[in-house]
Amino acid sequence: MRAETKDVAALPAQDWLDRAIAGWRAYVLLGALTIAAVLPGFFSIPPLDRDESRFAQATAQMLETKDFVRINVQDDPRNKKPVGIHWLQAASVAALSKVEAREIWAYRMPSLLGAALAVLAAFWGGTALVGRRAAFFGAAMLGVCLLLSTEGMIAKTDAMLCGLTTLCLAALARLRNPPRHPLRLALIAWGALGAGVLIKGPITPMVMGLTLLALALWERRAAWMKTLAHWSGPLLAAVIVLPWMIAIGVATDGRFFAEAIGQDLGNKVTAGGEHAFTPPGVHLLLLSLLIFPATVALPGAARLAFSALRARRDDASFADERFLLAWIIPSFAVFELMPVKLAHYPLPTYPAIALLCGAGLLALFQPGWRKTRWVALALSAFAAAGLAALCAYLATYAPGDPLASDQRALQTGMIVGAGALALVVGLAGARTAPTYLVIALIAGLGFVFTARERILPEARKLLVSREVASALAREGLHPRLSPGAGPLIVSGYREPSLVFMTRTDVALWSGNEAGERGEASQNAVIEARELAAFQSGLKARGLGFALKGEPMRGLNYSNGDEVSLQLGTIVPASP
Repeated sequence: MRAETKDVAALPAQDWLDRAIAGWRAYVLLGALTIAAVLPGFFSIPPLDRDESRFAQATAQMLETKDFVRINVQDDPRNKKPVGIHWLQAASVAALSKVEAREIWAYRMPSLLGAALAVLAAFWGGTALVGRRAAFFGAAMLGVCLLLSTEGMIAKTDAMLCGLTTLCLAALARLRNPPRHPLRLALIAWGALGAGVLIKGPITPMVMGLTLLALALWERRAAWMKTLAHWSGPLLAAVIVLPWMIAIGVATDGRFFAEAIGQDLGNKVTAGGEHAFTPPGVHLLLLSLLIFPATVALPGAARLAFSALRARRDDASFADERFLLAWIIPSFAVFELMPVKLAHYPLPTYPAIALLCGAGLLALFQPGWRKTRWVALALSAFAAAGLAALCAYLATYAPGDPLASDQRALQTGMIVGAGALALVVGLAGARTAPTYLVIALIAGLGFVFTARERILPEARKLLVSREVASALAREGLHPRLSPGAGPLIVSGYREPSLVFMTRTDVALWSGNEAGERGEASQNAVIEARELAAFQSGLKARGLGFALKGEPMRGLNYSNGDEVSLQLGTIVPASP
């Protein structure tokens, strides 16, 4: 069985597929497929709260101040993540846009490139592990999968982190199979590790270290790792990481490291700060949804993994599965055991899971795997139904009365549900692995396009900051787009997306503070719960608040609060 999943000659002839993925064509196809999966929503979805907008705002301030060492959001130091993604975003904005334009797509470009890097690196490393065809299948499903394609359109660290971590592990996979240029591969691994540290601190070293440790303990051999100890590799990583680390340590008197490690990382380990405890098992439960459409091959991957776990540690026919499992299991376990579990945390393990899925998909069409195919069909139906329900739920946040929202949700659910049914019927009728793959990829692309290009941009009740920024522009109150509008006061709504879409000097004050400090002719956005305190403070100073337009109501999805925001201008009180 193992040989059959790796040896193309042992499979039914698919000459057209082999020609399509020969040489550089495979990389072009995979890159195009990844871009096609990332682009839905890339331009149409506004800046998201909170992390994306914090990253983008901090990058915008770097470009405004020309300080590319310290990371700030307004006047607050953001001592959480290293500077790497900000440098990439700044380069993208400088090349493709202008900081004054606040075009979020320019800040998202590094994430798109990170997603593409993850897919191409998975294929590059996977060809040495599961064979070219299975590696192509796995990389293709990775490129379209819900989690990676969504992270690829969000301007934060995780897609690029996944790309660099995958490149590091892919170089290790090739180093493990006696290469012609071992030092070159070791330098690629160390370079990717250093860049990964500059993107998100300890995650890439953790995944690399746990993989190597698990393999050494499992197989009781580590001679192939010797090249990694060559002095040039650690030196390369140090050259990448240390200059900024020294600079930020000096610039912040060491506060960056104290806060990044003691607070940001510490809160995630202890479920402190704004994060709540989540029990173990959540990432595993979400896997079938977030890796969709690779869900169609998960049972096949699980069966291969189980066979590798049962095999003798020195069984050479399962050596490459052992590498993938060493990549997946220890790191995935760490993410499951952490008290704080955000959905994207296990993303660096998804390339290895996807490669196992590529091998599992090929195995599904071998004799004796029919029952596993039925399990895959059932799991795919479950995942597709869950995604259809998610689309229906998001559709309820489009503008309109509740009855219209319910009807729209029903229609959306029926449309996406029909697509899910077509997926199941198509998979059930597929007779070859390439056909199975094509059906899965069409389903995956169809879902991300429907959810991110059609449904989310119309969910205006969720996109509160975009609605406020648009209203400010319509009323001539926008501090960046309306001539002479001046600085803006915002009270009762502190989301960084509104800061990014307006101007860095937006004043985020409480109602009392805004009433005490606001000046005549200054524009303001006041949430209903802060309005009375704001107006009371103004009245005591002989000022009033002239309302402009209708209140804007929606859901602040960052904290679950319903909000009602009123625009207006501070004016002298009427006599």
